[in-house]
Amino acid sequence: MSRITLKACLNGGRRPSEHPAVPVTPLELAEAAREALGAGVTAVHMHPRDEAGRESLSAVHIGAAVRAVRD
Repeated sequence: MSRITLKACLNGGRRPSEHPAVPVTPLELAEAAREALGAGVTAVHMHPRDEAGRESLSAVHIGAAVRAVRD
């Protein structure tokens, strides 16, 4: 039997100005991940943001997003 992995991209490069439901904050990303998990997703991909909503590779922003989703 083959196993299927379903991955959700929670926000990508999209901004809330493009769609109001785009998760940006760690709390919003965590909620989106919970909803995806409920739909059968087993992996998530996300783009953490800084306080201004810009994509960030800062350990501070990545850490906050990952902690929120794991919690």
